Amino acid sequence: MHNFPVISLISANLVTIVLAILGNWDLAMVMFIYWAQSIIIGVFTVFSLLTADAATLAAEMEKPIREQGGTGKVTHRFIRFYQCLIAGFFTVHYGLFHWGYYSFIVDSGLFGTVNLADPGIWLSCGLFFANHLYSHITYRHKGEKGSGYVNDQFFTPYRRIIPMHLTIIFGSIVIVVLEVIGINSTLPVLVLFLLLKMYSDISAHLIKHHQEENPDAPVQYL
Repeated sequence: MHNFPVISLISANLVTIVLAILGNWDLAMVMFIYWAQSIIIGVFTVFSLLTADAATLAAEMEKPIREQGGTGKVTHRFIRFYQCLIAGFFTVHYGLFHWGYYSFIVDSGLFGTVNLADPGIWLSCGLFFANHLYSHITYRHKGEKGSGYVNDQFFTPYRRIIPMHLTIIFGSIVIVVLEVIGINSTLPVLVLFLLLKMYSDISAHLIKHHQEENPDAPVQYL
């Protein structure tokens, strides 16, 4: 049961790959689904930042004050302000990244056309949402939810957009080169993207939840 979130994540990726093949999707269709998944991850991240353990955060912030002989207390209101500030900054910064990605994926037309009327898109998005919801519920009570947890929650989602970033940069170059030599196909880029995406998904999932369960352990990149 412990590995079920990983299994469901792999299954969601495999279903998307099958739908892409059966529907003869453009690369843009697949990238849009994973863009939507990244947005879903961002939503759960904001929720996690806002629901971190206020008491643990307050105790960690008070520790250096106590070590210096002070008697000041960190109020619950300050902790809530801190959490809202961190969550707000993440929302704006992460959102700007994804606004830019949306422009490249949907508006540019470089990777093909995104058909939002295709039910397969929403099936895949629904599967990814269900996976991340289940994963959030499974791990929400594991490990301390202090400053280490907040830092991990803030930075981990950015690892998941690396495949999208690399595909947009290098995929654009590959597509142009293929067109120059007379090959009008995004299949090589699609394969590259799917491989990068699968690896990044599983790696980021395992790193994130390993850190949640072992907050003092060093980050291990797979």
